[in-house]
Amino acid sequence: MYELFYKYFILNHRTGLPGIGNFYLESIPSKIDIVTRTLSAPSHKILFSQGKAELDQSFFDFLAAELKLNSIDISKYFNEFARTIRETATEEGGAHLPGLGTLIQNEQEEFIFHPEYKSSTLLPLIHLNDSVAANSKIVDVYDSGETKIIRQKKAAAAEEKIVMSESDDYWWVYAVILALMGFGALLYYYI
Repeated sequence: MYELFYKYFILNHRTGLPGIGNFYLESIPSKIDIVTRTLSAPSHKILFSQGKAELDQSFFDFLAAELKLNSIDISKYFNEFARTIRETATEEGGAHLPGLGTLIQNEQEEFIFHPEYKSSTLLPLIHLNDSVAANSKIVDVYDSGETKIIRQKKAAAAEEKIVMSESDDYWWVYAVILALMGFGALLYYYI
């Protein structure tokens, strides 16, 4: 059951467990640190909020399609799964949720979530001193601390003049051809 719970979480970026709370997947965009001249990769962060589980019908439809069971059996099966995780979270060490983290319930019956991975450990920082970006002097513009206006010199578009001369103007040839064709059609019709 956990595999399907995790699959739904990854596909929809949110899911919940009854009696425990909700899990969310937050996207963190890449960013550049001008001071240290590093570029961090985009990443994801798993968040947990304790409270009433936000489960919608699409989650149960997903489980029904994957397990080929009816909705009553799915609801019993999922509630049993959530109860098992609640009970495991109260034990020492807590409930380990592979790919997500560890869920622990303290003495005040609050759930504490520790994510399994920190996004900074998965992909290393890129140092711009050793990259092509450093050679393009992009970082140096922002690094000086002064306000600079970067302007690109652009040549003004040359005006194009169209000069028509009588030798280039042959519209009358087409008019004569059309007139002759019209005259020929009239002769053919009446003769």
